Amino acid sequence: MRYIKDCISLNSGHDYPLLRQVLRSGFVTHDQLFEFMHLGQHESSRSTFNWRARRLTAYGMILRHTVPSVGKAFVYSITPTGALALASTGECFLATPPKPNRNEKELQVAHSLELNSIHLSLLRAGLLTRWVPEIQVRSRNTSMGVVNGKIYDAIVTVRMGEHDATFALEYERTAKSEEQYIDVLNRFEAEDGLDRFLYLAPSENVLKFVSWQVRNSKRHVCFGLLADWYRRLLDTEVFDWKCHQYRPFRTALGSTTQPARVSAAALA
Repeated sequence: MRYIKDCISLNSGHDYPLLRQVLRSGFVTHDQLFEFMHLGQHESSRSTFNWRARRLTAYGMILRHTVPSVGKAFVYSITPTGALALASTGECFLATPPKPNRNEKELQVAHSLELNSIHLSLLRAGLLTRWVPEIQVRSRNTSMGVVNGKIYDAIVTVRMGEHDATFALEYERTAKSEEQYIDVLNRFEAEDGLDRFLYLAPSENVLKFVSWQVRNSKRHVCFGLLADWYRRLLDTEVFDWKCHQYRPFRTALGSTTQPARVSAAALA
């Protein structure tokens, strides 16, 4: 079949999954993107993947960034053209986050790349059932008219033996202001679709500060260190103010064996 010059024909088994992952990640490194494609059984050859990434970049579907804090690794984000191509396939995103300005960009990149690492850690371990990213959480709130809903970094469903458990994930790279956490606490209390929340932070100082801000929550909000998560995953020791105790996150999830009432499946 002949194609119009300067037009691209997208492959449903390889190109669209790659574009979809870039959209859902926000920002993603070249190596992370290959691992997502490999674990998802969309790509097995590194050389073919490299060609595909170059091709989609050349046709303006994804944008390649060089970010000083990331080093020599290329970082990708979706372009309006790529997003439009995904919309034509029925990809569920009704609301997109505002684009960061130049000063915010490196912070947003660092945040997104760490979330990708958390996501990949569950995929590698075979523990992940479903990962609903921020862009789809925003779409959920928009489509359901949830004015005061919390925009979680992800809604995650993991395998717990014969059952699944769902929780909201927040990666807190740096702490917010006390006033902002008052709003966060109110949104947690108003949430009627989720009953488990996990905060991961890179340092004890950030974790303790964030934990103290939501100490009066009536919900099960758990707090753990990021380094512990990468070593132990669901067995990470977390602190839960409602129980006033440290325990493995797996234990904290133990009583949450049914899907959330606001089903993450509807967003997958």
